Amino acid sequence: MATELVLLSDVEVTHEHVVHAAADAHPDGTYVTYRGGDIGQLVDASARPLLTIFRSRPVAHPREAASAVTDPPVAFGLWTEMTIPYGDTGAGRAAAEAVAAAVGGVVKERV
Repeated sequence: MATELVLLSDVEVTHEHVVHAAADAHPDGTYVTYRGGDIGQLVDASARPLLTIFRSRPVAHPREAASAVTDPPVAFGLWTEMTIPYGDTGAGRAAAEAVAAAVGGVVKERV
């Protein structure tokens, strides 16, 4: 089963953020988007999935959103769902953290 993560931020995750954030850790990787950018997948040089990222969405009910994650920040305006594959060796989580740093957000696990 995949691990479900949430990136909480005030800046929307873009294709450019993901590509720049992943460039150091996975220079031979590729970021592919589907459904007009609604879904993106970072894959390694062997085309194995590392991280799936869904389009950022505004948070309409902050209290409800905060209750869905562990240790939420005090304030955030956007919710970006992410998944890392079962058996992740740490590469997917590292990529998620790099993307979060690029947009000034934090990655939390869903509860």
